[in-house]
Amino acid sequence: MKKILAIVLALVLSLSLMAVAEKAGEGLTIGIVYKQSGNAYFQAGVDGFAKAAEELGFEFVHDGPEDSSNDGQERIIRNYIDMGVDVLCISANDAAGLVDVCNEARAQGIVVLSWDAKVDAEGRDLDVEPAGAKAIGVQQLESIAESIGYEGQLAIVSAGATAPNQNLWIGFIEEELKTNEKYSKIEYLGVVYGDDDYTKSYDVTKSLIDKYPDLKGLIVPTTNGGPAVAKCIMDEGKVGQIKMTGLTLAHDMAEYIKGGVADATFLWSPIDLGYVTAYVGVAMVNGEFKAEEGTTIDVPGFEGLEVIPSDDGGLILYLNKLFGFTAENVDDWIDIL
Repeated sequence: MKKILAIVLALVLSLSLMAVAEKAGEGLTIGIVYKQSGNAYFQAGVDGFAKAAEELGFEFVHDGPEDSSNDGQERIIRNYIDMGVDVLCISANDAAGLVDVCNEARAQGIVVLSWDAKVDAEGRDLDVEPAGAKAIGVQQLESIAESIGYEGQLAIVSAGATAPNQNLWIGFIEEELKTNEKYSKIEYLGVVYGDDDYTKSYDVTKSLIDKYPDLKGLIVPTTNGGPAVAKCIMDEGKVGQIKMTGLTLAHDMAEYIKGGVADATFLWSPIDLGYVTAYVGVAMVNGEFKAEEGTTIDVPGFEGLEVIPSDDGGLILYLNKLFGFTAENVDDWIDIL
């Protein structure tokens, strides 16, 4: 009996050790860099990395500059290089500004991934994004166009002038406005910048409202700017006259969506984005996945993700998920995003 028990115990121990050994990220460290500290969107992204860490067994650190600066991100990256991280996952404030420090990291064998906002192609191994930039831009345009009946004055309240993702989306919005006949009755007023600061985003929106009394629509492709713009529309008594849409968090915009300021706003899940980026980084360090055109990776819930060429000459991988928050569903997402 004792012999049988010993065999059983040995088998259980062996299976336990095998389970531990199967954690692909054991012994690895990921350094996460986001645009700005204290930003709820990026905290949700960190939650995705944390979920992956539980499954894969890696350690991670995360940080972002308070002022959304390129210099602040560079200091954080250099700190992570000194720490000896295995993977850098960066949401860049300036696509070109981090190339040199990222290449220093790559020269030391660190895998460099950008996520949410790219590092230029020459400074990264792979960019991981939620959906194609054109799809994101056009979906916002189509939503606001529908809300304002496809006619009237339209402006964009963006983040910083150098923010690579916002500029890419805006470029596709502007191209569609110029070339698609169904938007021909929309008068495009251009872009103003709130620098992802609540007060400045509110103020530039008020300036637009004061300058253009017939303003009908606003697109806000930045999570920090969305609630400020919505609050300004409400404070100015323009609910019903001015509609907005953009990329927002559900808990920031629920009051305004249900109050009629926006018919719908949109976002991918930053939790999913962080989760998939972590899986990609671990697989690359372990040699199980290469950032080469046409290669695919299976991540739980995201099977068959494919590396494709990016517009900037590098490589990109899309999750291809975008979700619309409406008055009917926004409450379901408040505790998630």
